[in-house]
Formats: sequence, structure tokens, C-alpha cells
Amino acid sequence: MKKSITALSLSLASLIAALCFTGCAARQKFDFTNVNSLADLNGAIIAAQTGTFHLNALKEQTTGVDVREYADFTQLLVALNSGAIDGYVAEEPTAFSIIAQNSGLGYVALKNNDTGFNASVEDTGIAVAFRTGSPLVAQVNAALATIRDDTKSALMQQAVTMSAEKTKALTEPIALSYEANQTTSGTLKVAMECGYDPFNWSQTTDVNGAVKIQGSTLYANGYDVQIAKFIANALGMQLEIYAAEWESLISGVQAGTYDAIIAGMSPTAKREEQVDFTDCYYNSNLVIIYKK
Repeated sequence: MKKSITALSLSLASLIAALCFTGCAARQKFDFTNVNSLADLNGAIIAAQTGTFHLNALKEQTTGVDVREYADFTQLLVALNSGAIDGYVAEEPTAFSIIAQNSGLGYVALKNNDTGFNASVEDTGIAVAFRTGSPLVAQVNAALATIRDDTKSALMQQAVTMSAEKTKALTEPIALSYEANQTTSGTLKVAMECGYDPFNWSQTTDVNGAVKIQGSTLYANGYDVQIAKFIANALGMQLEIYAAEWESLISGVQAGTYDAIIAGMSPTAKREEQVDFTDCYYNSNLVIIYKK
């Protein structure tokens, strides 16, 4: 009896495996060779992060696309490498960073409001979020207004380089700096995912001006971290970085757990109903990252 059950189990397992193989083999890998616009994505499985403009745009502005969603960019990358999806939506600097670390990946260089997604400056820009009514918004806007566009570009290039080799020191100073006051008044508690290269990530040392993550042995660095340092110094405040999940960032600011969100967050109309945003401190095209 035990032998018969075992044989039956093996037969069922073989059948299931065969069916899975047949199903998987039936679908060919999507070819991105001639993809130049959203219209060329028909038949592809494309994903985006939950709770983002990326996901909404993907659902509303594409046709014939199997849309999937994942909680964070680590899961998106795993899904891409495993073949579960054909590609995912990200900002162009993210593509630069990911491809620098994964030679087997590429990206479709779409252009907002042309070959890519229809989007406003707010949809694809990133800004600092504060609790509604915060007086810090005006002060931070004044500080952000002093940052030149070429400085933003240089800082992003450095962020991409640092994200590729997180323990290697740059050979030149960080492009953006604001001399810290000798004395500080208060603490600026900033929340971010610490997992969204090249905007923010975690690393094991304080190389390249990384900031200790509160409650952790790790340090945070990236474009957002350098912006956070710049803002804290401009305000004469001590900076503290907190790692938090994307979906909890806004509620954390609303509750007063954090003072600000500096996490590659776009100031969309829906979010502006919940928090106050500063002017954008970076703008980018949305692209599709895929496996070659």
C-alpha cells in the first residue's frame, strides 16, 4: 500500500511538472529589441511598485500589457531576474544604478509626454514631504532654490557611482554641500526606504558621508541622503535617518514619528491631500528596465 501511494505521488508530481513546463514553454520571452514607446509593450508583463504613480500610469496608459505590482524595488528586481515579469517601471537614474550592478539588464529610454507616460512635473518629480501646515516647507524651499541644475546632475552621477560600489570612496568631494553650523537647534527626523538606489540605500560603513540609520548598525546614503544633509545643515538642525517601508512613510509623518519624508517621493495630487510638499528637488523620465 505504501509503495502504491508513493508511485501514485510520483506520477502526479511528474504530471504537474510536465504541465508547468508546458505552460511556461508556451510563453516566449518578450522581445524589447524594437520597443521605442508604450504602444510597443503590447503582450508584455510589466510591473511597478505598489502605491506609486508608476503603477497607476501603467494601469491607465497601456493596452495589452499584463500589469503586476510588487511591494518594493528589491522584489521587482528578483521577479525580473526570475522571469516572472518582463520588465518594470522606474526612474531613469534607477535604471543607471541597477544596470551598473547587473550587466544582464537594459532599459527602454522612454520620454515623458512623448514616447513614454503622460505625466506632470509633479508626477515624475521628487519632493520633500512634511506634516500638513509645517512651517519648514517654506524654509526648505528657500534652501532648495539655491541648488543649481548642474549640481543636481553631478550629485546624481555620484549617487549612481556610489550605489554600484557602496564601500568604495569617491575620489572627489560630494557635489552638494552646505557647511554645518557649529551649534544645532533641534533634530530633523527624516524617513526613507533605504532600499531605492540611487536615491537611497543602506551600507555597512559611513564612507562617502553616509548617515547612521537610527536603531540599526547600518548607514544610509544616496541622492536623498545628501539632500537631507544639505537641508538639515541649512536649517541648523541635527539630522537623523530612519528606515521605513514605503506604505508607512506618509502615516509616519502624519503621526509625528518623522518630521519629513525624503525618499524619491512624487508630490502627486492624492498625496498632497495628506501631506505638504516642497518644490521638487529632482525630475526624471520614467523608463522600463528589462532583462536582456
